[in-house]
Parts: sequence; C-alpha cells; structure tokens
Amino acid sequence: MKARKTQPNLEAERISPKRSPVLMLVQQESKLSLPIKELQDRIEHLKNMGLIKWAYILHDKDKDKHDKLVAPHYHFTLQFKKRVSVDAVAKRLKESPSQFEIMTKRGRDAKVSANNAFAYLVHRTEKAKGKHQYDPKEVIASFDYPKFIKDIAEQMTPKDILEMLGKGKITKHEAQEQIMAFGAPTLGNYKKKIDDIHSARLDIEYQEWLKEMKALKEPIKVIWCYGAGGVGKTRYAKDWAVRQGLNYYICSGSNSPFDGLNDLSAKEQEVLIIDELRPKTLKYPDLLQILDPMNFEKVAVARYHNPHIMAKAIFVCTVYNPYQFYLQIPNLDRHIDTFDQLSRRIGLNMEVTTYNINETVPKLKEIEDKRTGSKFYTYEYEVVRSYINHYANDRVDTTFTLEDLEGYKYNN
Repeated sequence: MKARKTQPNLEAERISPKRSPVLMLVQQESKLSLPIKELQDRIEHLKNMGLIKWAYILHDKDKDKHDKLVAPHYHFTLQFKKRVSVDAVAKRLKESPSQFEIMTKRGRDAKVSANNAFAYLVHRTEKAKGKHQYDPKEVIASFDYPKFIKDIAEQMTPKDILEMLGKGKITKHEAQEQIMAFGAPTLGNYKKKIDDIHSARLDIEYQEWLKEMKALKEPIKVIWCYGAGGVGKTRYAKDWAVRQGLNYYICSGSNSPFDGLNDLSAKEQEVLIIDELRPKTLKYPDLLQILDPMNFEKVAVARYHNPHIMAKAIFVCTVYNPYQFYLQIPNLDRHIDTFDQLSRRIGLNMEVTTYNINETVPKLKEIEDKRTGSKFYTYEYEVVRSYINHYANDRVDTTFTLEDLEGYKYNN
C-alpha cells in the first residue's frame, strides 16, 4: 500500500498570514521591481493602510566577512499604526514577500522595534556597531531623520540605566520601568542585575547615611500620634513631611509592616509613618529598637529580608496613647520591660481629637482602691498645649447610596 503524500496546508497559510506593524524591505539595487522614485510614491500611498512613517537608504559600503564590498542594496523601514499583512504590502510595492523582514520581536514594544529598525538604516544599533556607519543625511524619510538619530543617541541603553541605578540617580522602580520599555524579555534578562545593583546601592547608601547621622549627632524625631480613627493622625504626618520637603513612606501597622522597606533608598524613607500600629504587631524589644532616637543602626523585622531604617523622623499613628499601648502588649515581664523604656524614646506625644491637636506629657498618678485601701500607680496624659485640628475636615467621604451605585458609570 502506497503511503499517502502529505499535502501542504494551504488553507492554514491563508488564514494566518505574516503580519506586523513594523516591516523592513531589503532588495538589491539591481533587482528593484520599480524605479526608486516610483517605489517611493507607492510607499507614500500606503497611508491608506495606516502607514505612520517611512525611511530608506542605499547601502553601498557594506562588506562581507572577508572584507569585500557586497552588492549595493536598499533598506526600507515602514511603520504602521497596526499590524498589516506582509503579502498585502508586498503586492502594493510589487516586491516578493520573501524580501520583507518582520521587525517586531516577541514581548518587545512596537515603538521600540520601530526605533531599532529606523536606527539600523545607518547602523546605529547595538548589533550593527561594527558595520559601516552611514551619514543620517543619506537617508530619505517622511520625517526629520537626522534629528531622530540625534534623539536616539541621547537615549539610555539598559546598561546606561543600570549605571544610573548604581549611582543612586534613579530608583529601582524607575529602572524597572525604563528597561520594561525595551520589552518584557529584556526586563527578564536584567531583573537579577537590577536586584543585585539595587541591593549593593542600598548598602552603600546606608553606610553614607550612618556616617552622616553619627557626625550630626542629631536624634531621630519620634512622634507618637494617638486618637480615634478618622481624626487626621496620618494626614497630619504626611502633611508635615511635605511641608518639610521630605519624602514619606507609610507602612501598615499590622502583620509584617516593614516588608516594603526592602526596596527603599534613604531618600524614599526620610519620614517613616507606622500607621494603625497595634500592640500585638511587634515584639516589645523590636519596637524599642526601632524607636530609639539615637540608634541609627536600626534593622526592621520583615518576612524575607530585614531592611535598614534610614528615617529622619518616625511617626507612630495609633488609637492608643503610649501607656495604654504598653499595657496591651502581651507576654511582658513588666519588671524588666518597663514603660519608661518606651516613654523616654518618644520625643513628642500628640493627642488628635476631632477639634484639636494636643501636645501631651505623661504624668504618674497614684490611685487608691477605695475597697481595699491599696494603692497603685498609672500614667495619665496631660495637655500642655493645644492647636486647632484642620485635618479632621479633610477626611474623604467614602459612603454612597444604592441609588448612587445603580447610577454609577465607570470611565475607562
């Protein structure tokens, strides 16, 4: 029995033609199907297919691996608004589809691919640096090509971006964002380098910050800001940082509050706001270490890596005054772990109410049990100065009616 011949799936080829928003036509000068001026006219008429811009050049100085001149040939770069069929473009230009290269790479942004394709016309790409460098003025284009090449030359490469990260001129997030513009695969290739350089940079920054703080001998400002929810404690802390021209970072007072510090430079955490801190969140020795105003070598406890705290001011925002907070901390030997250890670390106590921001101080008070006659001591916070609270009124109203919900229109 004869084996059946496998027929090519022509239908599948027709269903899935090659398509791309960026194409390059490469053809020898002697084999162009049309005179160059006529071909240029046909390219300009591709606007009705969504052509955004085009450029071409004659490469007549290229050499092969034996250092011999290759046949003069044209490179035409075409950028469209959306993916177009290679077959359709080839038909309009009277060239074979096999002469067209798809310039978009998997995972790479179409704009980046287009810029690379246009830059290749004069061999201003990373892979073409060893080839003859053509004068941008030799390129015929629908746009200011020399200016484009000048702008491209001023743009940073991934290596330039890593250099900026290493020098602390950009943040880790900015480095990731800029390299992501080259495409997801490029970011994947550079991810470990970004992490390693950023980690090394943070170590250097920490040593510099530590040296500066020890030289200044100025205590870190520790502010305990307490009061009911919604009265403006955190809003005051953020506003204070902004007014001082300092960057602030807010960490949640529950679970593992300091995880986010791992990626932050000294500049990004100048003011640390520990929001809604609860007595069970941190172990007492850890809290004392973090709030010590003269301990500059602070290490916060986090899940994956214990980051350095490089803050000039620390706000603790909570519903408890310091003594109430202390009494709620579980499993303390209160003969060893005393309240005084916490109290003397706090530079300013602030009670925030709906109408006032009160500067308070703890006062030891003797209380007698009327039934037994026994005496015990507690701390009460007395107001020494009071200011009008302008922050409570800034609260955003998050409530709405069912009618509001039903009439809601989401704007994309």
